[in-house]
Amino acid sequence: MKLSLSEWIKENRDSGNINNRQQLYIFLICLLISIFIWFLVVLSKETYTTIDYPIVFKNNPENLILVNKPDSILSFRVASGGFELITLKYLTRKRPLLVELNKLDLVKEGNNFNSVYSTSKISKDIISKLNIAQEYISISPANIYFRFESLYGKKVKVLPRLKLDFARQFLLSDSLLVKPDSVMVVGPEKLLDQIKYIETIEKEVIQIDKSQTISTTLQLPENLQNIKVLPEEVEITLTVEKYTESTIKIPIVNTAKDYKIKTYPDFVVVTYLVSLENFNRVTEEMFTASVDFVENSSSNRLKVNLLHTPSFIKITKIEPEEVEYLLLKQ
Repeated sequence: MKLSLSEWIKENRDSGNINNRQQLYIFLICLLISIFIWFLVVLSKETYTTIDYPIVFKNNPENLILVNKPDSILSFRVASGGFELITLKYLTRKRPLLVELNKLDLVKEGNNFNSVYSTSKISKDIISKLNIAQEYISISPANIYFRFESLYGKKVKVLPRLKLDFARQFLLSDSLLVKPDSVMVVGPEKLLDQIKYIETIEKEVIQIDKSQTISTTLQLPENLQNIKVLPEEVEITLTVEKYTESTIKIPIVNTAKDYKIKTYPDFVVVTYLVSLENFNRVTEEMFTASVDFVENSSSNRLKVNLLHTPSFIKITKIEPEEVEYLLLKQ
């Protein structure tokens, strides 16, 4: 009965016969030597491979911006010995090759400035760096294409995006102060036309119990590329004070032109938050309460509106929110 190679190896390995085991070891050693010799023969032959080499682009021409995405990898089709190719492809460190954009020869075409860069200019340098003995077969791409546009700038307003969570009885006593409140955006003119304002990244501030200044970066719309913002960060100042709750009784005034209205009750009680600093500033004269009268309305109640309130308080409740009324002849 014929045995497969694996079965033969297993039978001799498990056999108690010392001669069989020695034959197995000799066979395996010869097999490994044969594989090694075959590997050396294969690697000694000339073969082909592709070596990728990275390129880095720096230094835009003055007042111009690169608006396309040029090829950033050069691929060399190389013929050489197997040992050399393995070293080149896997063991050689490939430092990026620098192409200085401000040294390109530009040609103006309409509103664009274009340039064609022949990779043959740098192929010899790369081959020298890689120490390739034989000539390369080909290089791809043969040319790298660049398209530039003129830079423009305009000032846009900064809009803060903050999620504010205040500790109990603490509130903003003034509007948010953004510094600077406007920034310069720089880029191609057609892209700048799409930008009306610029927002900060969303930031959450919790348990606020004192005034503070927050530094935050600006965020461009995701669909806009090749835009720069100067500066890239702004500071947002939060003016915070401790507030206390208070109430005030306000008479309801008649603002209807053609009717005299009598309300029941003829006043409302306004509950509000006010900083301790401004507590004594609040007076009845700072408030105006009125009702909305709609002719031919079937309702016997009118909604109370506050037409004027101090800017430094925060209204929390109006009681009652609606009042009964009578129409009186003028």
